[in-house]
Amino acid sequence: MAQVSIGQVENLEDLVRDLQSVREALEAACREQIAVAEQKCAEARDEAQNSASMLESAIQQEQAATQNVDGAEQALDSSQSSLSSAESALSACLSQPHDDDGRCPDCSGEDSAVAEAEAAVEQAQSMLEQARAELDVATEDRISMEQRVDLAKQAQAMAEHTLEQTLQACNAHLATVDQAIEAGTARLISAQGALDAYLATNPSAAQFHAWLKWDPAKDGRPVTPDILRDRMNLSSEQRRLLQEYLYGRDPAYRKQVDKFRNQWVVAKGDAERNIVARKARIHLSGEFGEQIVRHALAPLGGRIETQGRTFVGDNGRYTKTDLIVTGLRVPVILGRGEGMGAPVGGSMAFEVKCGKAEYLYSQKDHMIFQAEGHKQADAQCTLCSRDIHDLPEEKQKELRDALREAGSPMVGMLPRKNEIDQSCLDFIRHNEDEQP
Repeated sequence: MAQVSIGQVENLEDLVRDLQSVREALEAACREQIAVAEQKCAEARDEAQNSASMLESAIQQEQAATQNVDGAEQALDSSQSSLSSAESALSACLSQPHDDDGRCPDCSGEDSAVAEAEAAVEQAQSMLEQARAELDVATEDRISMEQRVDLAKQAQAMAEHTLEQTLQACNAHLATVDQAIEAGTARLISAQGALDAYLATNPSAAQFHAWLKWDPAKDGRPVTPDILRDRMNLSSEQRRLLQEYLYGRDPAYRKQVDKFRNQWVVAKGDAERNIVARKARIHLSGEFGEQIVRHALAPLGGRIETQGRTFVGDNGRYTKTDLIVTGLRVPVILGRGEGMGAPVGGSMAFEVKCGKAEYLYSQKDHMIFQAEGHKQADAQCTLCSRDIHDLPEEKQKELRDALREAGSPMVGMLPRKNEIDQSCLDFIRHNEDEQP
């Protein structure tokens, strides 16, 4: 599609949306990290304040212990002085001469005083030793508290530094994402403008864009089978545009197309190219048919799932449902009969079969088994290519009756298999003229 395509614009929309999601996640992570860092800072500040208070208490206890030592030393000096006086008095008493009767002087009082003074000195010494021991403990406590204060201050500084670094890193990361969002938004606006200009001059591209962006809820009426049939039967030009859209939007589809393109380029002669074409008709055409249905039905619901598994029986067997549309925005009528309509908010399940008439008939048993995976939906059917009309009337009736009884009636809404094949082959050979 010229210089800009619908897919390129949608890729840019996805990019901006993803970047915005990244920013939201990053912002949430930053808030959490900052909260943790702030909590650590608060804990560090509390610890620093607590340690400072404990140091002040230790200093006061050391000062009190020092005073106790001073008091004990004074008490020892006083008791020692009293002992000296008592000893002097005892010595003076003992030096007195005997009386006339030859009796020694009575010095019992002085002797008792000396004994009491000696006991007082011993007690004072014990009290001093205890006071000094308590001072040693108080000094050790004060030193420990000083070390604790230093460590607490270091921890506080580290916590504050970590908080600052966290804030800087978060702001830097957010700024980088903001710049990317701004650049992506600018590219998106430019691309959207170029696309609008292109659509204004290209009716086919405009019609395809309208097909992609269809809003079934706009008129508020139920979606009927004729509407669905028209949406699935794109013109050859519209199918080409869908191929280009898928190539630009779906990496898996692009990989598959590129594989067949490479095989086509290196193929030698018609025989090898026929082999490539046959593989493309089997694999790429089937995928393209499912993509037609997917994009035709996607606007109907809030969500569309592919290849959902449903287990059948107790032996571990399961079937894969090609498409499940949930959260319908409008009522949808697939056809007549039970299970062919779904309300707003309801769901639909589809099996998609693209093939020629005999292939469709040969898949009867397999499609009946696959119908088991549709029963959880409000409406269900097997969508097939219009090749179903090429079956003999009796076979067509047999096939339709069997699938209706299985609960997934067959509806031939898709283009014929040859048309889908041709679209895929044209797309893988789009640059054939450019090859040497």
